[in-house]
Amino acid sequence: MATAGGDLLRLYQFNCLAPSLRICKPLSDIPWAARHSAACDNIESLRPDIVALQEFDFVQPGFAELYAKRLSDFTPYLKRRTGNKSEGVALFVRNGQFEEVEVQEMDLEPASCDRVALVARMRHLASGRRLVVLTSHLTVAHASNGHDIPHCRPLQMKQLLEQLQGAEPDDVVIIAADMNCDHLEPEPPPNDYGYTVDDVAQPVHMAFLAGFSSALHSALGPGCRPISHTCSYAQDGCADYVFVRGTVRPPPTHAPRAAQGCSSVSLRSVCARARACVCVFGTVM
Repeated sequence: MATAGGDLLRLYQFNCLAPSLRICKPLSDIPWAARHSAACDNIESLRPDIVALQEFDFVQPGFAELYAKRLSDFTPYLKRRTGNKSEGVALFVRNGQFEEVEVQEMDLEPASCDRVALVARMRHLASGRRLVVLTSHLTVAHASNGHDIPHCRPLQMKQLLEQLQGAEPDDVVIIAADMNCDHLEPEPPPNDYGYTVDDVAQPVHMAFLAGFSSALHSALGPGCRPISHTCSYAQDGCADYVFVRGTVRPPPTHAPRAAQGCSSVSLRSVCARARACVCVFGTVM
């Protein structure tokens, strides 16, 4: 997305995988500080204006300090999950690029899921446009129970969308989130509840019905299926999402060259040694 004058806004989105959580091979063989230093290297190389992170660690000694030091040109806004969970979500907003920044914290229902969100409202100085950015991490689409897919995940997405209903018509609204699903997954997960692929991806379809488009999928074009991380509930993997709503121009593609013309591409290599989906795009007209 670009302004009429050529001004760009870049947003970096990924689940950084908290060291305090269970980490599978091969990432478990890499010291957490080395992995997250590599993630910060990648962030710095792409020079985003806003960074949205999920699984930001609140208990690993030195974790928050590493990001504060490496992203010293940003103001951090952090929200730990409820229920004394060890991680949460984070927004880093680059200093000098925005004014009138206001950030709201959200605790999502059902309370048993301990999910949270951050909503930042601000004005983009280069274009003068108002911007609303929300980041969250939805409950895993567990196909082994009768509540996460049909109830908890749609309820969480409903609350996020309701929070954004107050945006002005000219605002550019962005949801940067680990949705724990992939709307392009062709096969339903093995389950005894009759869940379909649309059931699993219902939160994504809710965003589409609310007028949002996926910036990453739009940038890569038809026929490409980006995958940011593997999981057991989407057979081929999942894609983190950056949903955009508002009057914007399509973003330039900053995906790996291997993505061009492919039917499926892993973006893990975009963020060295980090489970990541990076979406960098220009903004507001």
